[in-house]
Amino acid sequence: MAQRYDTYKDSGVQWLGEIPGHWRCVLVHRLFFIKAGGDVKPEFFSDKKDDSHPYPVYTNTKSANDIYAYTSLATCPGNSITVTGRGEIGHAIYREKPYDAIIRLLSLSPKKTNIACKFYAYFIDTVIPFTSDSTAIGQLSAIQIKTKYITLPPLSEQHSIVSYLDDKCGKIDKMLEGKQKQIELSAEMKQRIIADAVTRGINPDVKMKATNIPWLPEIPEHWEMSKVSSHFKQRNEKVSDKDYPALSVSKQGVTPQLANVALSNAEGSSRKLVRVGDYAVNSRSDRKGSCGVSKYEGSVSLITIVLEPFNIDGDYVHYLFRSNPWIEEFYRNGRGIVADLWTTNYQMMKTMYMPIPPLSEQRAIVSYITDKTSKIDSLTSKLQQEIESIKEYKQRLISDVVTGQIKVC
Repeated sequence: MAQRYDTYKDSGVQWLGEIPGHWRCVLVHRLFFIKAGGDVKPEFFSDKKDDSHPYPVYTNTKSANDIYAYTSLATCPGNSITVTGRGEIGHAIYREKPYDAIIRLLSLSPKKTNIACKFYAYFIDTVIPFTSDSTAIGQLSAIQIKTKYITLPPLSEQHSIVSYLDDKCGKIDKMLEGKQKQIELSAEMKQRIIADAVTRGINPDVKMKATNIPWLPEIPEHWEMSKVSSHFKQRNEKVSDKDYPALSVSKQGVTPQLANVALSNAEGSSRKLVRVGDYAVNSRSDRKGSCGVSKYEGSVSLITIVLEPFNIDGDYVHYLFRSNPWIEEFYRNGRGIVADLWTTNYQMMKTMYMPIPPLSEQRAIVSYITDKTSKIDSLTSKLQQEIESIKEYKQRLISDVVTGQIKVC
């Protein structure tokens, strides 16, 4: 059972509740100087993004996505806390040495000597509730944090709490790292299963033949290599999301788009039509692997390639087009001036060759992949749930310790 302090008192702060009787409760600005990102000077800002000013500074009005200017790095002092975040999310990190930060980060430097900054990094990161502020929608501001309350234990207890949390959180983080690694290895295994099945089949003893195609040098001898245009018809009808619900094409496949993301066009020609069973591919290189068979009728962005399949199993295509060998070849055929503007259009795609097993084998491959990957997905889901539980435990532990609900010294 966790040890408690001998006496407690009301902190006077509703969300904080009771604190140890010998602790105090003070406002953040009583203990810290608060600055945005360091020494803010005019030369840190630019009206456009370039190599010297790569970081966006978000406005304090209108939309959270509105960019006011671009900034370079500014130097913040050591023995301070960096607070980042937007809207209702805050994140605090203790910095022992001077560091460079972008302007929209907040830097908290101690005003007094009875402050262990790392204790307050734990406190701010875990305990302080940040709420949306109409004066600071785009970023956390000094106004949001300066009037928040924090506990003030004796300095010796602050140091003891930091040592305790460093030890406990270090062990927890190693555990989380191990589980995350398991997820990554599972994802790699899943990708290998898919790639092998759609390019080599599921019979390990099958004879292979050369294709003379660099990205896929050999396939089972009874398979064919056929152009994309032999199995798909492009659907290029323009519609409005007023008439056809907006869909999103991501690594999760084709899904309904969030209402606050969808944009309408008064002229009714802002998007592409998608029918149930169509295959949609996001053509942007920064969306690699964003594709899938649509279960919905709706509309997608104009940069999306929409294909109506024929003489081919849609689920087989779903796995083929999401396999790493195909993804890399698809984007190798693209064009663009920079990485995030690189696209592959249908005129390029339709001449690409794809492996085509007999239709019955396509379906057998789909069943094989579904069986194998469902077990991996089940394991991944379990690991993700465990990670969330461990993260919640870590947050509760930090919160209980820095607010004095658990005594560790």
